[in-house]
Amino acid sequence: MGESVTGARQGLPDRDAELVRAARRAVGRWTDFPADADPRPLVLLDGPVRVTKGFATGDAKLAFLQGAVVAEDYVPQDAIRMLCRPADGADPRPRGQLRIVGAERSEAEFATDRGHQILPAWRLKAAAALGPIWVLTAEVQARCWAPSEPAGQGHIGPHILRLGAVGADGSDLAVEFTGGSRRLFGYDAEAIETQTAVCVAPLPRMTVRIAPRTAISAEGHLRTLLVTLAESLGGRVLVNLDGTPVPVTWGELPRDAKSL
Repeated sequence: MGESVTGARQGLPDRDAELVRAARRAVGRWTDFPADADPRPLVLLDGPVRVTKGFATGDAKLAFLQGAVVAEDYVPQDAIRMLCRPADGADPRPRGQLRIVGAERSEAEFATDRGHQILPAWRLKAAAALGPIWVLTAEVQARCWAPSEPAGQGHIGPHILRLGAVGADGSDLAVEFTGGSRRLFGYDAEAIETQTAVCVAPLPRMTVRIAPRTAISAEGHLRTLLVTLAESLGGRVLVNLDGTPVPVTWGELPRDAKSL
């Protein structure tokens, strides 16, 4: 299937056109995703590392973000390899180190685009952590897939979609997002589809006439849009306007999915 646009219109206003361009870039990041693979790769929402309760000191948190991690000799390197990578944007000048003092193989819950899953993981104990640090095992990480291209940036609201719900036939897709109040705004939807990914751009429409220079308060309201895809979502990834994956549930649509 080539790219298609659900409800496409010619001559979109500048703001709408910008959102649609962002949606096209977003699905483009997932061009190489093996959507038809069996088993389907894991698509993590928050990465292969999960911190449960934070850290006892600010320096410990900074060391974690900076990848300034050391471990006792009996801790396997496979268990801490992911922790030794600095987070994006982290200050490269560490003020201390985070020491890992224990590790055991166990299982933990991780968020994926197809729901929360219990997966094999290392349970790490850090001297300055308030709870365990969970790291997916190397075998599970090998089953994960993420785009090599970094997520997009900009002022378009990169995380505009909160979640998606797919009907029983797989082609009716409801997306929840944070938008304006029902009193002032309605929304149209542009769905960009490829063989590997889908992105839905909510396009705002004023539903009442506002006098010039009238201030509108910046309120966030949970809204829902329903689109019909050209074919079942299947193994394709629902993505945000910055290309990050969006969680999807199956089988039941929200009651207000057709209300916009």
